[in-house]
Amino acid sequence: MQINIDLGEGGKDDQFFMSSISTCSIACGGHYGTIKTIKDTISLALRFGVNVGSHPSYPDKINFGRKSMKMNLNDFQDSINDQLLSFRSAISFFSIDWHHCKAHGALYNDITKNKKLAESYFEVLIEFPEIKNLILPMSKSIIKVAKKMNFNIIREVFSDRRYDQSLSLMSRNKNNSILNSLSEFKINLEQLLDGEIQVSNEVFKKISYDTICLHSDTLMSKKFIGLIKNSIKK
Repeated sequence: MQINIDLGEGGKDDQFFMSSISTCSIACGGHYGTIKTIKDTISLALRFGVNVGSHPSYPDKINFGRKSMKMNLNDFQDSINDQLLSFRSAISFFSIDWHHCKAHGALYNDITKNKKLAESYFEVLIEFPEIKNLILPMSKSIIKVAKKMNFNIIREVFSDRRYDQSLSLMSRNKNNSILNSLSEFKINLEQLLDGEIQVSNEVFKKISYDTICLHSDTLMSKKFIGLIKNSIKK
């Protein structure tokens, strides 16, 4: 089981997390990041033998890419392309493979629901055929689009977020959408490792996935990562 974290986003604990994960997604200029921060994070990942991937988003540093944006699709594609070119430029300085691409924040959610946006997103990624794509496994729509365009996918589940009845991530604006309690996180993690996801107090749904994600900026993330690492080793 892979453990992945989104890094290179301005946090101070990237090195702390690197020793516990197999894969990281690195901000490449949409919600955060410059060529320098991308290079710094790749260099750190190389030291710890961690796979690296690009983490593009809506071009929205003010809201950290966590609000949906209405964009002309050509402008949207230009933005994603620019971010991936920045990542390609940075990674070219190192002897390390570009492992994957993972959309960030609101874009991650929006491409699971908006077929035209998903197609536009993947059309850009055709120019970067060497990479796999991390996606939400419960969205049949995005899986269909990705497979139709011959992309290899990695199915991802979040350990520190709640899901709704449609198996979409709950809005961060809703109470309890983010797990900040060690006891609640442990229960949720155990359920995920058993192949189930809780969508209400009494309803659980089966889930299959390849990698489990933790956000580095979650309040208790430094404690959570230890729980994940120890649980997966058992």
